[in-house]
Amino acid sequence: MKALFSQVGLVCTTLAYISWGLTPLFYQFLYEDIQATEIFAMRVIWSLPVFALLFVLTRREFKVFQLLKDRRSFLWLLLSTLCISTSWYLNTWGVTHGQVLMVSLAFFLIPIISILVGVFYLGEKLNGLQKLAIGFCLTGFAYACLNLNQFPWLTVGIALAFAGYALIKKQIRIDTLNGLTIEALFVLPIAVGYLLLLGDEGRFMQAQWDERWLLMMVAPVVLLPLGLFSMGVPRLESLTVVAVLQYIEPTLYFLIGAFVFGETVDAERMVTFTLIWIGFLLFCLNSLRYHRRHSGRDTPRFVTES
Repeated sequence: MKALFSQVGLVCTTLAYISWGLTPLFYQFLYEDIQATEIFAMRVIWSLPVFALLFVLTRREFKVFQLLKDRRSFLWLLLSTLCISTSWYLNTWGVTHGQVLMVSLAFFLIPIISILVGVFYLGEKLNGLQKLAIGFCLTGFAYACLNLNQFPWLTVGIALAFAGYALIKKQIRIDTLNGLTIEALFVLPIAVGYLLLLGDEGRFMQAQWDERWLLMMVAPVVLLPLGLFSMGVPRLESLTVVAVLQYIEPTLYFLIGAFVFGETVDAERMVTFTLIWIGFLLFCLNSLRYHRRHSGRDTPRFVTES
């Protein structure tokens, strides 16, 4: 029974990361001339019904009002909203502007930045294998900065925003679903205001109802995997597995950008990704060694959620 419980968790978590990794394909069905800001606004607005559904399916306790009454939680969540909104928007802009590969690179770098924050801000210590892994990853990123046509602002922006988000979440213990619901509520007035400002010029207002459904599905396509993730992770015996599975998403981004959308994979980008993949494999090896020593009691600090 315990083995079946763990297998269900593995399947749910794997499906969650595969679903997130395939989201660039969905964006190709949207209109070519739609602005990333409008997509972001639609995602915020339609995320609230999705969160309500997830509360029912996962049977999570609704703590939104309770958390908002606490001043410390309110301020931290306000700051986390700024970080996650920046990450969401840049991700959306990149996927809709032929920059899927650079978005992929950002997701590969997020764990490295999180670890560096842990070292310099939280005073955590690294072992030899972790140092070697970071060395490969940073070398790959430095190579990209020196050899690409322009500085990868999009990659850096997404990685720093999400790493900052992860750091903030470490300062306050709030479950994912309640936290994301509050963050969506914070951004909701801005999203509604932007759509009202667009008025009839917005793509949603100009489209037919059968086409509007695509825009309404922006939030469910991204957030429903969160339900799978929330159901899957608690069933896993060790979160070391999650630390490895999380790389499914950026790998799928890379494959889609290169082989489906035909983005350029020149020698410079190939060297960059190769160095970062080597670093990732070293992280996986270190994670497996950690699991064997501690029997999965602790969570690897480079685990992230989309």
